[in-house]
Amino acid sequence: MTKVLYIVMSGKEAEQRFDMAITSALRMTENKMVEKVKLLFFGPSELLLASATGERAEKIKKLVGYGVVDSACIFIAQNAKIDTELKLQGINLEAYSGRMVALLGEGYTPISF
Repeated sequence: MTKVLYIVMSGKEAEQRFDMAITSALRMTENKMVEKVKLLFFGPSELLLASATGERAEKIKKLVGYGVVDSACIFIAQNAKIDTELKLQGINLEAYSGRMVALLGEGYTPISF
């Protein structure tokens, strides 16, 4: 079965793309459409992730609970001073390139948003 890696980079400049990524990942997971889905957040998406409210925040909470959110880039989070907010949401902070290489090595197919 397929393993999908969503690389989410869109932030406030393209909120629809961000929302498409988390909604699609949630539906794929809940409907067991693929073996596994992982979300990897990088760049502007981390700012949107840290400030999520309402329905967006609820979807993210579910995705974290399901183990779908792999991580957000620690360097971006620290530079933007949002690392605490992300950690409070239960999001792991790791080096983006290292996580991406590891997940690709595990057979995930990347899709970018």
